[in-house]
Amino acid sequence: MYRKFFSVRDLLFVLGLLFALSVFYFFTTRRTEEGERYAEISVDGQVSATVALDENGLYTPAGRPAVRIAVRNGAIGFIRSDCPDKICIHFGFLSTPGQSAVCLPNKVVVRVAAGARKTEERKTLDSATY
Repeated sequence: MYRKFFSVRDLLFVLGLLFALSVFYFFTTRRTEEGERYAEISVDGQVSATVALDENGLYTPAGRPAVRIAVRNGAIGFIRSDCPDKICIHFGFLSTPGQSAVCLPNKVVVRVAAGARKTEERKTLDSATY
């Protein structure tokens, strides 16, 4: 008894799967917002600062002296933390809107966004330009 390697049904299934994956890829990788890119730094679930990604600098979130966040060449990332695994540092530098990095032991979140910044007044961070 001879059986084909691929039947028409198998081919349709593979093509449907490829189509679904390409649609998913398109919607997850495209930029949804245009405009200035900035990062929101949250401490204990509250946005404590908004940082422009076009200005290089070092930041220390208020109340978290062991955490250092750097903005370099349009990207932001953790460069120092006292957490045991240093997973937040291994996230690397983020530059695409929608990306985020989290330091769970210190409860610090960095999220990249684009568009018009929110006009609410934010608390300032300690900053040093390099």
